[in-house]
Amino acid sequence: MIRPGKLILSSPGSVIAVALAITLIAAAAIAMRGVRFDGSPETLVRQDSELEFFNEVRSTFGDDRVIIVALTTGDVFTPAFIEKLDRLTSRLGEIEGVASTLSLTNIKTIRRVVQESASEVRIEGLIPRPVTAEALQSLKGPVTGDPLYAKQYISLDGRTAAVSLFLGAISEEQARGVAREVERITREEAGPDEIMLAGVPIMDHQAIISMVRDMLVISVLAILLCFAIFLVSFRSAWGAGLPTATILIGMMWITGLMTMIGRPVTFATLPLPTVLMVVGSSYIFHVLNQYRISMSQIEAGAEAAVRRAAWIDGVNFIGPAVIVSATTTMAGFGSLASSQIPTVRDMGMFEAIGTFFMLGLSLVFIPAVLVRLSPKALGRASAQDRDYATWLNGLLKQVTALVLFRRRAVLVASLAITMLVGVGAIWLRVNTDYLRIFPESSDTAQSARKLHERLSGAASVQIVVTGRPGAVTQPDFIESVASLEEYALTRPGVDAAVSVADIVKRFGEVLPFTGQDQSGKQEWMQGVFDNYLSQDETLSRLMSKDYSRAIIVLRTNLFGSNELRQLTQSIEEWGRRNLRDGTTARATGTFILLNDASDAVAASQLSSLTLAIVTIYIMMVVLFRSFSTGLLALIPNLLPLVCYFGFLGWTGITLDITTSLVASASLGLAVDNAVHMIRRYRQCSAERDSGGAGDEGWAMWLTLLRTGKPMVLANGMLVAAHMLFMLSSFEPVKTAGMLWAVTIFSCLVADLILLPVLMKTRLFARAALGYMPAKRVSTSEQEYPGMGEEPSNS
Repeated sequence: MIRPGKLILSSPGSVIAVALAITLIAAAAIAMRGVRFDGSPETLVRQDSELEFFNEVRSTFGDDRVIIVALTTGDVFTPAFIEKLDRLTSRLGEIEGVASTLSLTNIKTIRRVVQESASEVRIEGLIPRPVTAEALQSLKGPVTGDPLYAKQYISLDGRTAAVSLFLGAISEEQARGVAREVERITREEAGPDEIMLAGVPIMDHQAIISMVRDMLVISVLAILLCFAIFLVSFRSAWGAGLPTATILIGMMWITGLMTMIGRPVTFATLPLPTVLMVVGSSYIFHVLNQYRISMSQIEAGAEAAVRRAAWIDGVNFIGPAVIVSATTTMAGFGSLASSQIPTVRDMGMFEAIGTFFMLGLSLVFIPAVLVRLSPKALGRASAQDRDYATWLNGLLKQVTALVLFRRRAVLVASLAITMLVGVGAIWLRVNTDYLRIFPESSDTAQSARKLHERLSGAASVQIVVTGRPGAVTQPDFIESVASLEEYALTRPGVDAAVSVADIVKRFGEVLPFTGQDQSGKQEWMQGVFDNYLSQDETLSRLMSKDYSRAIIVLRTNLFGSNELRQLTQSIEEWGRRNLRDGTTARATGTFILLNDASDAVAASQLSSLTLAIVTIYIMMVVLFRSFSTGLLALIPNLLPLVCYFGFLGWTGITLDITTSLVASASLGLAVDNAVHMIRRYRQCSAERDSGGAGDEGWAMWLTLLRTGKPMVLANGMLVAAHMLFMLSSFEPVKTAGMLWAVTIFSCLVADLILLPVLMKTRLFARAALGYMPAKRVSTSEQEYPGMGEEPSNS
């Protein structure tokens, strides 16, 4: 049977050529198709009945993606500003993809016009033509006090006016193009007036700009960080250049794959390049560390065949550990691929695939290149040379002392910290706030705040009221819609509302019904619809063509899923208690879908974490062929996860779509340390049993010397790289980066201290070694003579 090392190194030239060929193909795909970005909320919603209803409502009433353009000036009701607003409204309406625009300059009003002895009801423009200063000032009071226009198109103080743009049936990419054009035209027309832009397409457009900036800045800093750490660790050009080049190749592969299958970069996949860089670096660290160990065990000047044989043995040893480490990481990420949320699913899938690419490059490409290099390419490595990164020896010596002589204290402290921090999970909250993705100082957040203060909130919620066909033309149905709208306006966070009931009410003011019987009222209502409302195309956004549904559009400043859930639940509950039989009310809208996605986070967190734990445990059992060893590798990494959820509860950080990704993925990364620690401990113990010097304490010290260093360096790189996310333009990415760093560091400490302590306990001694040790483990510092010396890296 051909061993993996021999198979990989039998034709290193071919391995290198294939890797470079794949890289060229990926580069060509990126060059031809480009990298797509998508920052829209739709990437954060799950595929379920809520989405089906949302799409049904969108097809009936039109797209709910509305762009709001608002200008603040000294006085809206001046001829100069109205002319500017009219020109802006017309230019915005000419943008391809915009179905219609509404502002004070083109919105309709209902008037009773008296001519001699007769009068008639007219639907005509709100602003009379020609525009005069006197006419505008006479309109100011009535318009700013009219609920049909106030807070929707004009502020109460008459200083801010808005244009609403309703999009047609266009793609997200086209909507972003509309948003770019809207911003350009508005800045051209605004002059000295203050601009506010809001709406999902505007948020999406601003998010894309920030995402491109983040990916460029953070990715470049991450690759420089990796290069610097490899350079400091190995102090050789090849020791830094080869890993860095390998990481870049892996990035090219995963980016090329995403490009070829048409997957965009989203909020969740934005950290993907940086995460894969440091994950790949971890595997590369262990491979390069093994290369130095293998080269140190042969004589200086040994023939190429001897060096190849030593390196084949090294690959055969480190290969299984790296494979299982990568597989557990893939399992951690892969557990997210079952999510119903598209962006989370993509994140899990591509992180898992990218990890596989990094595994292949670490165990195939790197060894193939190293076999072609001088044994001193990573610095001098012989039995007489001191080990690399000797500045870590003092720390590892102290860790060894803790493991050997302070086991009980370590166990008690670990359990106490876990219980103290973990209890915070009682106060863990689930919430997704789309607006808080953007920093408070950003234009997006500032525009939303100012709109709320001057007009009404930038978020919209649609309440769909459904009855039988033709119900909208019935007086009792309109009364139900009006009552529900009045109740909604009393709810906290609702700034304004509009429905077909408001239009009917206005007709009742200018064309009142004077009869007494219900049939007469029905006749009056039918006349209003037949003679007036059926001719107004803008009302198609407020009622369905078969008159079976009406929609109440609420403007709110609520973006958090918890607040929106409370709002919609209270409205729907009121509807169930007060609407007439056969009439129902149901909330929908883009931000409602985000609310639904937040619920999915809570529902899927336990299942995804359980799936990751079970999968990783099975892999540990298969690798070590022992149920108890699998448990040994898992326990030290579960305690930090308990602390993670407790930390969220204590600090008030909510569990949302970004923070929910940390636990499952971190577990896969952390178990990597346990695999290497246990395998290296077995190797060092076997060297002692076969005639090597030292006692069992010496075997633990040698284990930490050989494996502790790549663990500390690789995990230090992981922590530092995730801290780079603090430079992100998005608040959730900053928070997630900090949580990743803290969790990974906690897992490193657990694997560096708690795991060796568990390996030395009577309960897990056999699991750690694979057999029951015959010798008694040293229990006092006086019994262990080796702590004052440093062994060679052999």
